[in-house]
Amino acid sequence: MSLDERGLNILKLLVNNPTISGSQLEKEAGLSRKQLSYSLGKINFYLKENGYEEIGRMRTGKFIIPHNVINSYKTNQFTFDEGAYVFIEKERLYLIALILLQHKEELSINHFTSILRISKNTVLNDLKKLQTTILQEFDLKLWYDRSKGYYLVGKEYEKRTLMIRMIQSILPLLSGESILLSILEIDEKRIRMLCADVEEVERTLKVRYTDERIREIPFILYFILIRIEAQKFLDVLPEDYQHIAGTSEYGAIINIFSKYDIQNTMDKLYLVSQFQISSVNFEDSRSKKFEKELAEAAEKTLTNFENLVCIRFQDRKALLDALIQHLKPALYRIRYQYHIEGNILNMILPHHSYLFEITRHAMVPFEEMFHILIPQEEMAYITILFGGWMTKEGMLDFLEKKRKAIVVCTNGISISNFLFLKLKEAFPELDFLCSLSSRQFYEYHKEYDVVFATVHLDTAVPQFLVKPIMDDTDLHNLRKKVFNELLNKTIYEVNSTSLLHVIGKYVDVKDRKGLMAALKNYLGETTQKTVPAEHCHQEDKNNLHDLLTPETVHIADHGLTWIEAIQTASEPLLKSGCITTKYVENMIHSVTCDKPIWTIADGLILAHASVEEGVNALGMSLLKLPESISFNGYMNAGIVVVMATPNREIHLKALYALIDIVENETDFNRMKSADSITEILDIISKERYETC
Repeated sequence: MSLDERGLNILKLLVNNPTISGSQLEKEAGLSRKQLSYSLGKINFYLKENGYEEIGRMRTGKFIIPHNVINSYKTNQFTFDEGAYVFIEKERLYLIALILLQHKEELSINHFTSILRISKNTVLNDLKKLQTTILQEFDLKLWYDRSKGYYLVGKEYEKRTLMIRMIQSILPLLSGESILLSILEIDEKRIRMLCADVEEVERTLKVRYTDERIREIPFILYFILIRIEAQKFLDVLPEDYQHIAGTSEYGAIINIFSKYDIQNTMDKLYLVSQFQISSVNFEDSRSKKFEKELAEAAEKTLTNFENLVCIRFQDRKALLDALIQHLKPALYRIRYQYHIEGNILNMILPHHSYLFEITRHAMVPFEEMFHILIPQEEMAYITILFGGWMTKEGMLDFLEKKRKAIVVCTNGISISNFLFLKLKEAFPELDFLCSLSSRQFYEYHKEYDVVFATVHLDTAVPQFLVKPIMDDTDLHNLRKKVFNELLNKTIYEVNSTSLLHVIGKYVDVKDRKGLMAALKNYLGETTQKTVPAEHCHQEDKNNLHDLLTPETVHIADHGLTWIEAIQTASEPLLKSGCITTKYVENMIHSVTCDKPIWTIADGLILAHASVEEGVNALGMSLLKLPESISFNGYMNAGIVVVMATPNREIHLKALYALIDIVENETDFNRMKSADSITEILDIISKERYETC
C-alpha cells in the first residue's frame, strides 16, 4: 500500500512538528475532524504494513509519534520512491520554480507532466498559482512563447533569491535531498565536490557551519554555478554587497572556488555572501575594524540586556563571544535581505513574549550602530541565545516558572484594580492571580509565591510594600528590588547620576543636562512615555476635565437615600447614552448583595459595575450631596462619582487625575465644602496630567 497525497501531507506535518495538536493539524491540512480521523487510520495501516509502530492519540489532542517513525520519515533514511510519492501543491510549485531556473532547453507542458507525474490541467493550474503567489513576491513573471517554451522574466538577483528560497523549502521535506537529486536530475558527484569545497572553507577560515547550513549550501552553490554556466550573470547587487570585497573571507573563498572559473565580480561577491550569512562557530578572533565595531555593538547590547532584566551574567565573556559569533552572520543576512522562515516566531512568542520584548529593546544599540532594523525572525534567534544562557546560569527559572502573585490593597476596589493592572504590566514574569482586601487576604487559601501589598501583612511568603499609586520611578525601583530578592542575586547597579559623577571627575562636561538625558535614555531610565500621534485625539477626550463638565456635575439641594443618590448621579450618563438602565440596576444590586468597597477616600465613593453590564461609551458623572449618607450601612459618602468604561484601560487617565485630587488634602476639602458646580469644576481643571 502507498499513501495518497492527503496521507503523505499529514505524515509530513506530524513528523516535522510532533507537538502539533489535533485542531492545529486539522487547520494545517484543511480537513474536518472526521476526515483527519479517517486519514490517520490509513496512515497507521501503512505504517504497520511497513514494520512501524502506529501513531497514538492522547486525550489532550496531542499525538504519540514513535521515534522510529520520526527518525525514518524526517531524515534521508526514508528512500524517495518516485513511483509512489505524490507531491502536494506547494511542493509542486517549489519544484516547478527550480525547473524553470535550471533548465537548458525549452520547457513545455509535457516536461512538467512527465517530471511531476501530474495531469495537464494540474500543471496549468500550478503555473497560474505560481505566478499569483510565489513569483509575484519576487517581482518575477512567467512567460511563454513557442520557440522558448516557459521561462522566467525579471532581474537575475531576484531569480537567485527565489532559487535559494525554494531550495530551503524543499530540503526539510521528507527525503528532501533525494527529491532534489532525482526530480531535478542533479549531478550527485558534483554535489559531493561542493561539499568538499565547503569543508575546505571551514578549515581555511577556522569556522564551523551549522548542520542545517552544511546541508543547504552545496545545493545553493550548485544552482549558482548552473546559472553562471548558462551565462546568466548578475549585473547589479544591493550596495551592501560591496563591503564583501574588503573582508578577510573574500580572498580565501574565491581562491578555493577559482577552479570554477567565475569571472564576473558580482557573481564572486554573491558566492562569498552565501558563506558570510551562514551561522558559524568561530575558532579564532579577528581584529579588523568591522570585528571591533561588531564587538562594541555586542557589548552595548549585552549591557543593555543586563540592565533591563536587572541581572549580571556570571560567565559574561563566554556569552559575549557567543553573541558576537551569532550577530556577524545575522548582520550579513539582514544586509543581504536573506530570508529566514517565520516558524521560529510561532515557537518563541507564545511562551517567551516578555523575553522577546526585552531582547528587542536590548538590541537598539546594535540597530543604531549598523543602521538596520532587525526582523522579528532574527530577533527570535537572539532571544533563544539569551534565554538559553539564562537557563544555563539558573536565571530563567524565575521567568519561566511564572511565580504566582497576589495584590493586597486597602484603598477600595477601583484603586485595587488599578494597582493590579499596573503591577501586572510591570511584571510580565509573574502570574498575577487576583486583587484582595486585607480581610480577604487572611481568608485566601490558594497557593501563591509572592505578595504585593499597600500594608504590612502577617505572612511567611515574600512580600513587597507598594504605594497605591506608583509612577515609573517607583515601578523601576520596585522591579529591581523584586529581581534582587526573588533571584537572590546582587543587582548590577548602574545609574545616570553615578555615571555623570564619575565622568565629571575626569572630563569637562559642557552640557551636563544633555549628557544626563542621554545617559538616562541609554540606561532605560527615561520615564516619559511617548504617545503615538494617532492616539492623541482619542486621549484628549479621556481627561477628567473632559468627562466631568457642567452637564455631568450636579449638586443636590435636598437629602437623598443611597439608592436615590446612585440613580441621580447616573442621570447625566443615561441622558448622554453612555450607560443603560441595566448599569444603574447592577450598581444598586452590587451594593445590596456584593457589598463592594467603592470608597477611594473618606467621603467619596466611585460607583461602577462591570464593563459588560450596560456600558456604551466612556463616561463619568459627579453628584455632591448636602451631607454624608450611609450606603447600605457599610459605606459613607457625601460625593458620588459614577464611572462607566467600555474597557479596562481607557478610563485610567481620568482615574489618575481623580485620585490626585483626593490625595491633595486642600483640593479634596475644597471639593467637599464646595457650594457651586463652578467651584468643583475649577478644582478639576487643576488636573496634573498632561495631554497630547
